Amino acid sequence: MSQEEKKKPSSSGIELKDPQNILTIIGLAAALVLTYFAYFYSGWSLVLLFWIGTGIGFTLFHARFGFSAVYREIVESGNTQMLRAHMLMLAIAATLFMPIFMFDLGWFNATPQGAVSALSVGLVVGSFIFGFGMEMGSGMAPSSLYKAEGGRSAMMCTLLGFLTGAVLSASHFGFWNDTLPSGPDISLAADTGLGYVGAWLLSLAVFAVVAAGSYMYKKRKRPPVLPALPAAVGWRKIFFGSWPLWVGALLLAVLNAAALMVQGEPWKLTAAFILWGSQLVELTGINVEQWSYWVAQDRLAALRQTIFMDGTSVLNLGVITGTFLTMTIGGLVRFERIPLRIVLVALGGGLLMGYGAGISFGANVGSYFSGIASFSLHAWIWTCFAVLGVYSAYFLEKKLQLTQSNKK
Repeated sequence: MSQEEKKKPSSSGIELKDPQNILTIIGLAAALVLTYFAYFYSGWSLVLLFWIGTGIGFTLFHARFGFSAVYREIVESGNTQMLRAHMLMLAIAATLFMPIFMFDLGWFNATPQGAVSALSVGLVVGSFIFGFGMEMGSGMAPSSLYKAEGGRSAMMCTLLGFLTGAVLSASHFGFWNDTLPSGPDISLAADTGLGYVGAWLLSLAVFAVVAAGSYMYKKRKRPPVLPALPAAVGWRKIFFGSWPLWVGALLLAVLNAAALMVQGEPWKLTAAFILWGSQLVELTGINVEQWSYWVAQDRLAALRQTIFMDGTSVLNLGVITGTFLTMTIGGLVRFERIPLRIVLVALGGGLLMGYGAGISFGANVGSYFSGIASFSLHAWIWTCFAVLGVYSAYFLEKKLQLTQSNKK
């Protein structure tokens, strides 16, 4: 790769740098160690699951496939390109999930179960809080901080806040989803008479309407195209360049379907954070088994054993590893000092995201991506209130003039 290719800047604020070879070696070593532990405790099924997660992390980074900014872009710039990519991803995932559910297509004796959750007050309130926190964590600060090197420092604060909020939500889960009014799990395929084919056709129709509407909105608004991203030539594009959005949509859908067949459930993220954080809390002597979350979500066994026996944890360890490796290859693992204000906003946004995701059965992975592809009614409700939360925070920022300008 030429020096010009490696250091080619883009209007997004990201530029490729020399690969960080030492960190890449450390990442590969960590991947091998994690692979060994997954095999030692659980066998080949979780080894495969770990590398599926690694592929997800690799894809998320190279396709720049965002889950958080898609709706914010619509009101800020009128750009709907990422939204259409989401509809493509969901359409492919639903198409793959349908026969898996219909014919119980699982590997390693897995019985596929969709990400279908109950209708509850926690679902509505939590999804709104998540959307509000998602916008707060990335909106009430110069967006360049999240695109340049310093942004990774802020995002680490958001991640810490998310972990804290997710653990806190587990202790309140019963109040939001049992004490307050709640309804049953409703699958559009199994509980409405539509069947899987009917639910699939209905889902495709909704995706098509959203995609068509977003395209018409784009033609009316005439927004600028998404910023150019770092590029490479030939085979180097796989490791150093950015991929088209449709490639990211296709790969994420395929990898999620593979995860469903291996572990019997699709990709979920929040459950892993709740487990990791709760096990850390247990070290302080607090008995987290008393929290209703563990019984309600049938996760008590996971709490009592090593994370290498938990498919959700192993999958997400793979996602983290894959993302880290792609960043080291691109020379992007660098952190900078950030203002205290940004630290507090990032922590606060992450805290709201984690808490909201925990009480609403997941975030934009488990409830949105996997939930919609699983034909769950709760996923559509979650999406509506999460989007409402994003827009509420966005307009509050504008009203109170909390969003700083990126101009110097």
